[in-house]
Amino acid sequence: MQKLIKDGAIIENKYTLIQDEDTSIDQNSIIPVDKWLENSSPVAGVWLDSDQNPSLLEGVNLNQFSVIGVNFPAFVDGRGFTYGRLLRERYNFKGELRALGNFIPDQLGYLLRVGFNSFDFPAEVNLDNALKLHKPFDVKYQGDANDPRPLFLRR
Repeated sequence: MQKLIKDGAIIENKYTLIQDEDTSIDQNSIIPVDKWLENSSPVAGVWLDSDQNPSLLEGVNLNQFSVIGVNFPAFVDGRGFTYGRLLRERYNFKGELRALGNFIPDQLGYLLRVGFNSFDFPAEVNLDNALKLHKPFDVKYQGDANDPRPLFLRR
């Protein structure tokens, strides 16, 4: 079973990411959002691709999902950062927000700032080394998804 980083710890991944049509789906599956929209089957969660805005889930109670994944097709594709922030702030998702795909450990601090709390790195990434980058900054001037107040209001 593959491991991932969640809430600052390395844990076993208890969910199955479904990427193709032929894989069977159960209640521990994370399926593509468009597949879930077709039949609304009971699953652990859905995942968005970089060209699928969270507005696709407008009107859906997102907190029925344990996890929502956002796929980063390349580390230079920043749309997933926006989607993470939207899911937390506009759509009020409280569950596990998981980064998937081709992001890099150096982006971890920024992903945390926009609301991600789970990181499913590619298999070649050393999770122990990535975990060292989990909280690189002690003080942040700007607000973020966890605390929107700027530094001067936190004093």
